[in-house]
Amino acid sequence: MQTQRINITLPNELALDFRRSVPVRSRSKFIASAIEERLGKKDIKSLLRKSARGQREIINQIQKDFQYSDEESFNKLP
Repeated sequence: MQTQRINITLPNELALDFRRSVPVRSRSKFIASAIEERLGKKDIKSLLRKSARGQREIINQIQKDFQYSDEESFNKLP
């Protein structure tokens, strides 16, 4: 796998916590893993939103289809 060196800026507290918590030889791998995880979650959120929109459309259509039968049932209630 090819790699690329990048320069990032972090808030002081976060940088200190990072240096204290992650060993020097593990930092690149830690950052790569965190980025992959975060980007993956974004894709999942996007897919969930699309799914929710599709489900909403289906539910609206079902409600529309059964609107009159619901009204008939309610009218027959004592």
